Amino acid sequence: MCRKEQRFKEVGVQIVLVGLGDLGETRKFVKQMQIPFPMICDKERLLFQTYGLKRMGLKDMISPSLFVKLAKTVGQGHGPGIPKGDPSQLPGVFIIDTRGCIRFAHYARDAADHPSVEQIFESLRTILTA
Repeated sequence: MCRKEQRFKEVGVQIVLVGLGDLGETRKFVKQMQIPFPMICDKERLLFQTYGLKRMGLKDMISPSLFVKLAKTVGQGHGPGIPKGDPSQLPGVFIIDTRGCIRFAHYARDAADHPSVEQIFESLRTILTA
């Protein structure tokens, strides 16, 4: 994570994470996962709603394709852990400029749908050279 953190700093990007836990759960998560970025507690999902992030239905949560993706993730050494907050809440990734405009948005189709760091950097390169 430190090498990736340095890459973001070099291009002048500030990463902020948003989690569903309360303050105590968030602090524990940040410490346990050695997260080098600030993290906002959003137990009521206000930011998730504001940014239009969807929630999975029961059908989506028991989808065979999701289990395959999660198994692949675990196989790569990234365990999902015990869900905190709302396990049906889907994640997203946003690049927001200093004026508050969303320049890139990735809305997860399922719980395992995350853009790679390289995809994020490619979007940053496009934004910074525009």
